[in-house]
Amino acid sequence: MTQVAVIGGGPAGVSCAIWLKRLGMDPVLYERRSLGGQLHDITLPIPDLPGEPWIEALALIDRFKQHLHAWRIPVFEGQEAVEYRDRLLILRDGRERHYPFLAYAPGLKIRQLDIPGQEWIASHSTSEMLMTSYPYPVLVVGGGDRAFEAVVRLAETEHAVILIHRRERFRARPDFQKKVVKLGIPILVNTQLRSIEPASEGLTAYIEEEGHMSVMRVSAVMIRIGMEPDIQPGLCPLPQSDVVPLWADNRIRCLGDAVNPVAFRSIVSAYASGMAAAKELVMNLKGEA
Repeated sequence: MTQVAVIGGGPAGVSCAIWLKRLGMDPVLYERRSLGGQLHDITLPIPDLPGEPWIEALALIDRFKQHLHAWRIPVFEGQEAVEYRDRLLILRDGRERHYPFLAYAPGLKIRQLDIPGQEWIASHSTSEMLMTSYPYPVLVVGGGDRAFEAVVRLAETEHAVILIHRRERFRARPDFQKKVVKLGIPILVNTQLRSIEPASEGLTAYIEEEGHMSVMRVSAVMIRIGMEPDIQPGLCPLPQSDVVPLWADNRIRCLGDAVNPVAFRSIVSAYASGMAAAKELVMNLKGEA
């Protein structure tokens, strides 16, 4: 059987590996951190997976592990691929492995806010923030699902939290918006974070609301303004937009949330992307025979 390297252990990569196995290939899965990818950042139950209402993210990761084990698909966690050339996959530690094709599921990373004092922005996940007590509110910036999920989780654990968004309308799901209103979380719209600096206690956040500047004392700042493809340049050229091309070259098929328009990114579409990538790679491989 022909080996195919699958880079990325989130829903898309796992789906692709399983489909490759079904189609007669010999997939090998690499994940630079731990299997599950961005599922580790989901703290609320997942309500919209067909056949799995309200499944917890960690439970879904356990099912990934069981499924891959049942198909005897090798999984290498904590091993980061940095380059692919001349059919050689090069790992961070310098080791090289030969694969005729590559399925690359890079996933997404949090988009950063380029402002003075950005080094003071919290790099912790929401789950990590929940384990710390703060004397001042946590300031969350954003208007989508991730921002609303963060403020809900913080508020439900009795953390003081404030949400600001540069627009008047939100992209977050209606159920998230209703929870925020029910919890009485302060929301500032048409407001932008302009800079951050350390204070004797906590941080000083400078915000602009409809042209007027004000100062806010906070314990931490969380940026949740959206996601962007988390690309390793040695595996795929940096995209010119928020969407990565399907084919980086004739041997690398990209898949997952990174190849989907922002509005259509979901676990379900990641599954489908993994299936499509596997079938296309197999067809390409057969075309070379």
